[in-house]
Amino acid sequence: MNKKKNLTKRLKTLFTLFILFATVNLKAQDIKFNVKGLKDTTIYMAKYYGKKMYYADTAVSKNGILKYDASKHPSGVYAIILPGQKYFEFIIDNEKIDMSVADTDNLIEGMVVNKSKNNKVFYEYINFMSKSKKQINELNKKWSGEKDEPKKEALKKEIETLNQTVIDYQKEVAKNNANLFVGKMIKMSLDIDLPAAPRDENGVITDSFYVYRYNIEHYWDNVDLKDDNMIRTPIFHNKLEKYFSNQVMIQIPDSVVSYADRLIAKTQDSTEIFKYIVHFVTNKYERSELMGMDKIFVHMADTYYCPPSKTRAFWMSDENLTKICDRANKLRPLLIGAYAPRLILPDTTEKNWIDIYKIQAEYKVLYFWDPNCGHCKKSTPKLQKLFEEKLKDRGVAVIGIAKATGDDFDAWKNFISTHNLNFINMGLTKNVFNQAQADARTLIPRYTNIESLNYTNTYDIYSTPRIFLLDKNNKIIYKQISIAQLEEILDKLQGQENAPKLFSVEEEKEKMKKLEQQH
Repeated sequence: MNKKKNLTKRLKTLFTLFILFATVNLKAQDIKFNVKGLKDTTIYMAKYYGKKMYYADTAVSKNGILKYDASKHPSGVYAIILPGQKYFEFIIDNEKIDMSVADTDNLIEGMVVNKSKNNKVFYEYINFMSKSKKQINELNKKWSGEKDEPKKEALKKEIETLNQTVIDYQKEVAKNNANLFVGKMIKMSLDIDLPAAPRDENGVITDSFYVYRYNIEHYWDNVDLKDDNMIRTPIFHNKLEKYFSNQVMIQIPDSVVSYADRLIAKTQDSTEIFKYIVHFVTNKYERSELMGMDKIFVHMADTYYCPPSKTRAFWMSDENLTKICDRANKLRPLLIGAYAPRLILPDTTEKNWIDIYKIQAEYKVLYFWDPNCGHCKKSTPKLQKLFEEKLKDRGVAVIGIAKATGDDFDAWKNFISTHNLNFINMGLTKNVFNQAQADARTLIPRYTNIESLNYTNTYDIYSTPRIFLLDKNNKIIYKQISIAQLEEILDKLQGQENAPKLFSVEEEKEKMKKLEQQH
């Protein structure tokens, strides 16, 4: 009797395992492509993560047939990389895929989707959009060349009608396929409908920022920010990039910080989409050349990477976390509005120690330079001209802080003498440097501080020249500006906005563009 019971139990277990195994195999959907004329070779599948493609899988083609296991890959846009630097995209989304490529020279029009609702909709969508884009381009070309105003106006209306047809089509496809990845992806690509600004009874706009605020607050309405699959298409990255650009958001640090936090709060910690947004914002503003944007990087570091309790950057190694936190700590004292770190260094005699905090002036210009730097050799005489002809009589102190160790010491003194630099000159001289190397205690705190002896690190001087503008209380009010910008800013701050300019900001920009093109 016990044997019979045990046998029955084993059979039930085996039957359960069979059902489970069968279920797993049913879920492991196949991906199959039949590519006409494809030779037997190794073919790679790539996946999107943001705007970039990465390796996803490999298959060996046999008689033009390719097969991959869909169960290994989450929903998203993928690509098959064919010989000859050709590729076609497709969607994986928990369904069997069977597609045929009849013409490798025309991958879109030559694509036949035998199985996969996502990809049928996807390729119908691609073909429609491609055809519509061609029509709009042709109409735009006609409009540009048309001289007759009534005909030009008629073409404009035709273009607007066609554009609206495209938008209506996109909305319809997104609505009809709301539960499919392709529907979510197309919906994500759509801009929100913006309302008109409110007006009073006379038709005058009563809130000029209404549309701007509405766009910021509703920009992500068409995106499911709790679905990690959304980052597996370049559309998400492009949308994110646009959001944090001046096309959508005014680039003011406090505003960017506020909207970044609000966006991230719509996601969930420890998800890929949370990680993607946090990394994007941090990386973008760490590299930004716009003045003051480093405040955003420091905020991101403090909030998501380096909080005192526990990091939220689950993807970061301890080593990389340390680098980000150290970088934030270095930048924090240099943010706009912070008190400039105190510097005390000697002049060219190496006998007189100059303390920037003790210099009395309405504004102080800290000018970090190197006598052997090519850019410095051009900009330093300009600064002298600006000081001599404008700033000296306005109560503005110009303080040159130079690299003067080793052979640079003589080069520094010679440059000052040759170019008659009569603003304040101080530097880390060779004798002070050598004395500090031997025993810094002979200098600290009697003459100076450790921040001054390491001024390049203190002020994050990784290239020269660098300019910081301080107010009379030694607070940083501008930084990373050129000589022409410095002149323009001080003219404005001191009520001399219309004063003739010695240097042109526009000319400076043109020169910088040419230099960038050369390099």
